[in-house]
Amino acid sequence: MELIVYAAQAPREGERALAWGLLRLALARELGLHALPETAREPGGKPYFPARPELQFSLSHSHGGAVCALHSLPVGVDIEKLRPAPRRLAQGMGDEAFFRLWTAKEATAKREGKGIAVLRRLEPDGLCRCLEDLLPGFLVTVCPSAEASVRAVRVDAAEAMRPPPTPPPPCRCPRPPR
Repeated sequence: MELIVYAAQAPREGERALAWGLLRLALARELGLHALPETAREPGGKPYFPARPELQFSLSHSHGGAVCALHSLPVGVDIEKLRPAPRRLAQGMGDEAFFRLWTAKEATAKREGKGIAVLRRLEPDGLCRCLEDLLPGFLVTVCPSAEASVRAVRVDAAEAMRPPPTPPPPCRCPRPPR
């Protein structure tokens, strides 16, 4: 399965729901799954599908932007709105340089199922890739577990928030006689 990243922008107060909506949309479009599988959380807080270990995902949201990464191997994704970097953390780095490093660190931590407490001492994985211009005004970084081609898909937030279509009922047609 190729690594797929879905992204959309919405009002800030709906960004968390938008991230989950992107996951539902990606599962429906890419895999034909019309219902979100049951989710659980690892001890570090990373959500996963217990009954579908072959489906790995990561979600992120920031200031109205939301992303979802979907792959067959563990993956992490992070999004940050480009804005002035926090001075105490940036330590003289430019805003964009800081957020490129920050999103790579956070995507690495999410892939590994670690909380944000490790970010200051965590080095980003060399597999992390910044997805240029996926959402204007935002930096998006995805971190796969192994080399992978990445397909980025920008969608309209309204489409991601729409309830998933109901799949057709199974055919209960009588079988023809043999």
